Amino acid sequence: MEFQVKHLVIIGAGFSGAVTAIEFLKRAPQGSRLTIINRSGKMARGLAYGTNSPDHLLNVPAGNMSALVDEPNSFLNYFRQFEPDAHSGSFVSRKLYGTYLSELLDLAKEQSRVQCESVAGEVCSIEPQADGTKALIVLQTGEQIVADHVVLAFGNFPPATPRGLQSLVDSRFYVEDPWAFKAEEIHCEAPQVLLIGSGLTAVDILISLLRSHPKASITMLSRRGLLPTDHREKLPAPGFTTNIGADLLAGSATVADYVRQVRREVARSPEHWREIVAALRPVTSELWSRLNVVERQRFLRHVQPHWDVYRHRVAPQTFRIYQDALAASRIKTIAGRIVSARVAGECVSMTIMPRGSDLNIDCSFDRVINCTGPCTDIRKISDPLISYLSKESMIQADELGVGIAVAQDYSVVSGSGSNLQWLSYVGPMLKARLWEATAVPELRQHARALVAKIVERFGG
Repeated sequence: MEFQVKHLVIIGAGFSGAVTAIEFLKRAPQGSRLTIINRSGKMARGLAYGTNSPDHLLNVPAGNMSALVDEPNSFLNYFRQFEPDAHSGSFVSRKLYGTYLSELLDLAKEQSRVQCESVAGEVCSIEPQADGTKALIVLQTGEQIVADHVVLAFGNFPPATPRGLQSLVDSRFYVEDPWAFKAEEIHCEAPQVLLIGSGLTAVDILISLLRSHPKASITMLSRRGLLPTDHREKLPAPGFTTNIGADLLAGSATVADYVRQVRREVARSPEHWREIVAALRPVTSELWSRLNVVERQRFLRHVQPHWDVYRHRVAPQTFRIYQDALAASRIKTIAGRIVSARVAGECVSMTIMPRGSDLNIDCSFDRVINCTGPCTDIRKISDPLISYLSKESMIQADELGVGIAVAQDYSVVSGSGSNLQWLSYVGPMLKARLWEATAVPELRQHARALVAKIVERFGG
């Protein structure tokens, strides 16, 4: 019988795409083919690790940032080539982590029996064959690629425009995509800047602004006025244990019960709140899956902002810069919402209603930067591939608008509700099904599990 070469195509080459490629290169049967398509041509970078700023640090300690499930110290050992005294609790620049990922991918290519090609290009269409065994991928250049299996590995998309800012969308004073923002492009010496949001994205922009414009005055506006939290500078004293994960799983599947139990555990040992949050991580997806749709909506409305602050913390070095600027009154924080905004001459004139007040604040800014975080609702994402896949009913938004519908085996669920066996997804939009699916420790596991299924299908 004639041997048939199996061809995997991965669309997207950020963390999820790169690690899926690495896992496939290591495990695919001999003679398999792999094509990685990425819009920019930069492999293993993505939004998170494409930064050139040494001030942008990872938000997870080095000891937990290995891209390889089987080699937990892979990244730490790599980092020690540059910093021999580095330890598992060190925080490293995201730029260096991108280099690490890129070198891992190059090494996997060299050592693999798989024929691998990297393509820089924009995917225009994906057309499955009638029997669903292959798909034809067409690039903007007209190039066509036939695949036996396709993995969508797109990551984070720019934020959606907040209510009240629609009139600014085409203005040069409004920055819709914070990751495309270059602080040095603000030419005044002491700019007045509004950051909409106060989470990790806002902190990144804040750090860049403070470096490029030492005299800048920065306002951080968010609905609740929640402020960033930091990781520990040093590892906690040994001896603390908590059963919070098991207790939550044994309790009722309601947000109220989850919150009540966590608050009680933190009150019992407030100095160990970070360890209590960390203890939730292994069971977060299970806790999420127990909630019905109404309870999940309740979580998103009332708890998610607090969860994001305490679960997704900043590096201690970054937090010190933030605190120093706050103490020096270079940063002002407002809890409230935007009532109106318009361009007035060479600035943005804005009216803000503070939380809990009936009196509006009128103010003006040289720049308004959207730092509300990645948009996960595909109905609001302006991207050619997402628009095409949605129009062709190859993907659908989950019912809560926090990702795309994906089956347990990572098959994409089409608009008609069927599992597309030739099309898979891996990346942060898995949070629709798993919630905890946006960070390296979880995504590397998902990449490994997906590749195992693909390799099995390819006869490995």
